[in-house]
Amino acid sequence: MWSVLIGIQKKNRKQRRLRFKTSSRNTEGPKMYTTLMSELGLRETTNVIWNSNASCCDWVYKLVMLIYRMNVNVVRSFRACGMRSTVGLMFALMLFSFILRLKNDQAGMQNRIGLLFQIVNGPTYFGIMNAVDLFPTLRDLFYRESMDGLYHPALFVLSYFLHVIPFTFFTSLLFGGLGYWGVGFYPDVVRSLYFTAVFFILMIQGETVAVMLLGLISDPVLANGVISLIMSMSITVGSGFIRNFQALHPIFELLSYGSMHRYASSCLSANEFGGLNLTCSDNEFCTYTVGDDYINQAFPGAVNQKSENFITLAIYGLVLVAVCHILYSVIRIPRLR
Repeated sequence: MWSVLIGIQKKNRKQRRLRFKTSSRNTEGPKMYTTLMSELGLRETTNVIWNSNASCCDWVYKLVMLIYRMNVNVVRSFRACGMRSTVGLMFALMLFSFILRLKNDQAGMQNRIGLLFQIVNGPTYFGIMNAVDLFPTLRDLFYRESMDGLYHPALFVLSYFLHVIPFTFFTSLLFGGLGYWGVGFYPDVVRSLYFTAVFFILMIQGETVAVMLLGLISDPVLANGVISLIMSMSITVGSGFIRNFQALHPIFELLSYGSMHRYASSCLSANEFGGLNLTCSDNEFCTYTVGDDYINQAFPGAVNQKSENFITLAIYGLVLVAVCHILYSVIRIPRLR
């Protein structure tokens, strides 16, 4: 009896060894291994570096799939979709509720200066808010997939901003429609489009700075604090609304040239105050008779440099995106939990 059982066990062991060797041989074969890896979408780890031999269609396909996945994740979340799409509308409604309608008197002039300061300040923080809340999940997913060599960091950065642009453009249009025409800025279609474009660029730049800092700091709360501090310093020194550039210390005036808010403030001030006629009543002191008086005082030459300042602001945003790409290409991927 025992001899029969022992014989059966030995036979079962031989059969298991044979099946294991057969499956191992089939799995390790080059054809099946290549097929399995291609089905899983995996590549060699050396492909984390940009592979010049990869076909253009392969990069385009990966880019399209990354954008599609990000869009699906946002659309599935009502909160995320609402944050990205309606923040400009909410901001315009808030400004409209406080001001209602601008007038061309001295009080209206003061209201315009305050509104422009808020408009220069707000979009960057809206971009930061969206990035701090929605980007960390995508960043951690990118870390995991880049370790498997699925795609290059350039594709991730490019796909993220291509995913962000339509939402930012839509919310900028909402703000430009209600915020500009509803509040009563200078009634001109070209100026309203210029105003909307500056709002759009500032929002993209704020999100870009947040994405850069989130690549250096893994904790979103700490990153949000650092980003807010940097933006506060940039607005205080570079906006020109709190203190004129001529009254700044030479060191701070030099630092203001590195602030995105300097060029945005000059653009919006020239766009709104250029050619604006103001009225004065008999019982009040007339500080400004035309909007150009304020421009000559706070932003000398802003009207003549309107196009140059806008181009500089746009180039500033492109440089931030390029730095963001370089940053994610060279940083060491942290150990994820």
